[in-house]
Amino acid sequence: MKDTNHSDIVREVMESITPLERSTSDLTDGIAARIDSVMKRKGISKGQLAKMTGHRPSEVTRWLGGGHNFTCKTIAAISQALGEDIVKVVKPHQRRNK
Repeated sequence: MKDTNHSDIVREVMESITPLERSTSDLTDGIAARIDSVMKRKGISKGQLAKMTGHRPSEVTRWLGGGHNFTCKTIAAISQALGEDIVKVVKPHQRRNK
C-alpha cells in the first residue's frame, strides 16, 4: 500500500471540485467576509446582529464561518440590519423610449 502525503491528498481534493462549486464557495466566503468586515467596523457583535435580524447567534456564527448558502431574503435582512449593502447588484440601464 502506497503512502500518500498530505499535499497529494489536498491536490486530489482540489481537482475534484467543479468550477461551479469553487465559484459558489468563493461567493459565499466573500459574503461572509463582507458581513464580518461591516460588523467589525460598526462594532456590532454576533449576538447583536442575531437580535437585529431575528436569528439565533448560532446561525450568525454559521454565516460568518463561510460556506453558508445565503438566500436573498437573508442577505436583505442582514443589509437592512447593518444599514448598508452586503451584496451590490448592478442594474441594467433602463431603455429610453424614442
